[in-house]
Amino acid sequence: MFNMIRGDTYRLLHSKGFYITEFLLIILVLTSVLTGTLGTVGVQTESLAKMQDVTSVWNAVKAMKLMTIMASFLIYLILPLFIMTTGFEFSRRSYKNLLSSGMTRLNYFFSKYAVFIMIVCLQFILFYGTTFLGTGLKNGFGTLTANFGLKISQTILLQILFIIAIFSVSILVLFVTFSTITAVTTTIIFPLLIQIMSAIFNKVNWIKYFDFQSIIDNAYFTHLSAQTLTYYILAASGTILICGFLSIYVFKQKNL
Repeated sequence: MFNMIRGDTYRLLHSKGFYITEFLLIILVLTSVLTGTLGTVGVQTESLAKMQDVTSVWNAVKAMKLMTIMASFLIYLILPLFIMTTGFEFSRRSYKNLLSSGMTRLNYFFSKYAVFIMIVCLQFILFYGTTFLGTGLKNGFGTLTANFGLKISQTILLQILFIIAIFSVSILVLFVTFSTITAVTTTIIFPLLIQIMSAIFNKVNWIKYFDFQSIIDNAYFTHLSAQTLTYYILAASGTILICGFLSIYVFKQKNL
């Protein structure tokens, strides 16, 4: 298991695609924070509409707050890395070699999941690290308070949870179909489909708790009650666990 994690990490760090993806992430962040421009993926969020007219100079603290609105871009910047690691053997049909060499399917699944979580955390570190340093060095760092530190930490942890929830659906599809194309399509369509369903069936209250992409972008500026926040966390955690168990079950039953 650990050998596979090391192998995936080594392959990722020696891949041109990895550095191209990280370069694009840095360019996206610097372009946004240095020009004071915000954007979002999919349906325009409430937070973006409120902040779009902000014209004052961004210091590092302000940029960190505002860039939480663009965190859903990380879904699409994680995708190529997801394919390079989690989907690598599936795209090349080489998973049989690993499994026939003695690795159990359970270890295979968890090693892939561990690498994926490391990738997600790395992207968040780079996203917010570039935001903080890029803006701070240009316009100053602003006043760092304990309240800000706590709020931004909570926001980032929630965003990581919700992104993992989105990709857990993609991982399930990947282990069911063995198709990286289908998994990528799911990653793109699933959040948008939930947003559309939430808008159409606005009287069905529970659907909104699975709108992970919207809450990723609104996590800092939306004031949720403790109960509502709990529902979002339960929905995300439940999605991760259920998709994880189903992925393992289906993978174990597959006739390779």
